[in-house]
Amino acid sequence: MAIYGLYYVHQHQFVSLPLVGVRAEASIKELAAQVKLTQTYGNDAGVPIEAKYTFPIPARASVCSFVMVKQDGTRVVGSVLEKQEARETYNTAVAQGQQASLAEQQTPDVFQVSVGNIPPNEQVQIELVYATELSEDEENDSIRFHLPVHIGARYGRAPQSTPTPFPFIGRLFVSSSSPTPFLTLAMSVEAIAPIAKIGCPSHSVSTELGPDPKLPNFKELPFSNYARVSLSSDSPLDKDFVLTIKSAGLDTPRCVAELHPTHDTVAMGLTLVPRFKLPEVSRQEFIFVVDRSGSMSGKRIEAAKKALVVMLRALPHEDSLFQIMSFGSRSTCLWGDGSRPYNQETLEEATRHVDSMKADYGGTEIAAALQNCFSARKMDRPLSVLMLTDGDAWDLNGVLGQVKSAVEKAPKDAYVRVSVLGIGNSASTAMCEGMARVGNGVCMMVGEEETSFTGKIARMLKAAKTPLISDISVDWGRSSDEAKEKEKQATPPDDDDFEMVEEVTEKGKEPEKKTLNIFDESVDDPIQIESTPAPPPPPVVLPDFPAVQQAPFTIQNLLPSIRLNAYAILQGKTIPKTVTIRGTTAGGASIELPIPVTLTHLQNAPSAPPAMHALAARKIIQDLEDGKHGLVATLANPDDADLLKRTVKASIIRLGKTYSVASTHTSFVAVDETKPDPVQSAGFAYVVAPTPPPPCRSLEGCWWWW
Repeated sequence: MAIYGLYYVHQHQFVSLPLVGVRAEASIKELAAQVKLTQTYGNDAGVPIEAKYTFPIPARASVCSFVMVKQDGTRVVGSVLEKQEARETYNTAVAQGQQASLAEQQTPDVFQVSVGNIPPNEQVQIELVYATELSEDEENDSIRFHLPVHIGARYGRAPQSTPTPFPFIGRLFVSSSSPTPFLTLAMSVEAIAPIAKIGCPSHSVSTELGPDPKLPNFKELPFSNYARVSLSSDSPLDKDFVLTIKSAGLDTPRCVAELHPTHDTVAMGLTLVPRFKLPEVSRQEFIFVVDRSGSMSGKRIEAAKKALVVMLRALPHEDSLFQIMSFGSRSTCLWGDGSRPYNQETLEEATRHVDSMKADYGGTEIAAALQNCFSARKMDRPLSVLMLTDGDAWDLNGVLGQVKSAVEKAPKDAYVRVSVLGIGNSASTAMCEGMARVGNGVCMMVGEEETSFTGKIARMLKAAKTPLISDISVDWGRSSDEAKEKEKQATPPDDDDFEMVEEVTEKGKEPEKKTLNIFDESVDDPIQIESTPAPPPPPVVLPDFPAVQQAPFTIQNLLPSIRLNAYAILQGKTIPKTVTIRGTTAGGASIELPIPVTLTHLQNAPSAPPAMHALAARKIIQDLEDGKHGLVATLANPDDADLLKRTVKASIIRLGKTYSVASTHTSFVAVDETKPDPVQSAGFAYVVAPTPPPPCRSLEGCWWWW
């Protein structure tokens, strides 16, 4: 059996705590959303326990608020600290008998929360808030809201927050006899134009048009621009929740600004779905990389085959080469001698090959498959890799490293782009979106129940066939003089301990000559090994925040029908009236698109930090994690790789703490400062849940609200 929800170990058995209820509240405003998750657990054990649970969020989301609510209503608000400091704070509090909780990022789409000292026969609530951008859906002017509800059985070794040894041999998982979880979802939707259609391809929902009557001015609001969606279930969900919204103007360019209530900053969010047509890239190689591991069995492999057939028939005919690679624990190619020209004969052979595909390749070794793919490519033309996978593997860093290396090493006239069709109800958004992000490609997600996704495939192929647009930049409305002055102020001081200079002598005088005694008996034994302490590493000195922090750090893609999202944090409270996108096409044509700026009215959850700042900070952190930044120029010694690594980490920590964002190097910790009753707490032993064993190929993963 799988480990369900919040669990602990008692007498060598995994025991689940009763999940009393789960509530998800989402405020969807145009192209962004803020989601509040509230999970209530009860401790039916006879002793205080420390327990852990793992849950998913979208990889593109920014976790920005974390609160533990005791049974008496006391709200213990979490703060963001450096990861190790947060862990030590939590461990100290638990050792002293205090109630505490810790939220740590395992991967960008998987979080683990530890809850310490849950009193016997009491309940505890965990409230978590995240902000997320929304992706485009099948049709024009449509968006997709995705709420993950469980983590698939991912292949490989899961990243561990702490290296805790597994205390017993074998696997003994005991499911609690708790009542069936009760789940409620409540979403409010606001659009700038009348809502044309709301759909939920994953579940049956209740939809009401019009604004919430609880709003003080609801009678003055345009009725058709608002909707409320709800779902209530006394049975667990077996797939992610997806909501699609269609409204006129969702694809049009726009830029919203948000003033921070306490910091002297403005956060900006720019979005548009470009509509233009350029001549297709000629002489291109297409490699379809198809996941045929065991996790793709059933509807997933059928969806992949359906998508492949559509893609094959839409390839450009002129001077195109193509190949189909299947992978799992191993990888094989349709043609062992490399990609072949696209013609009727090779198309029919490829189609027959697709029809025969089964999910019978074992594990999910994505990195090895990509390595084989890149090593077999033709170097005389651009390469478009089209990956079809559920992404259910833990080796995120290894996979992204393969893609990043291939993109960086490719010649300018034989560049590499990697696009991904993520398939399945529990597909890893971190893996699928990550490959497309570092591969300068496109990611589209398809649920197992979706019957039509030709629109998404058309977007992917149109992007793959479009030539690159270079020198893409965004003028965020800050003058160049102001930016230069800020950069000048941000230049770090010279931290060298000393500088070697020539001895200064009076003008006209020769320096005094010195005599060296080459046999000085007062000198210590010359063959004695001197032991000197190693010098400390140079300190990390972070410059002030620059006048403009942009994410993506460098915009690589401007593709037709593919949404561009860009963010910035500007120093100062001045809100620009206009931002401008500029670029140059391969044919030498210039691009210039001014976009007016409006002030955002996205309501934040109570006590949560501003959503736009949280999103912008998370995207900047993501660039730092991907190695896309300009920190080398701020270092006293640009060749010191260790100093650069520590500077990147310090920059991530500063951003996370400044804007309350969880990341690879920051975590949320909440500690109840109330001192425990010494009579009740003295002398008992806490029941501690160790980190579960690494998942194997046959073991189900951790599930969230099952």
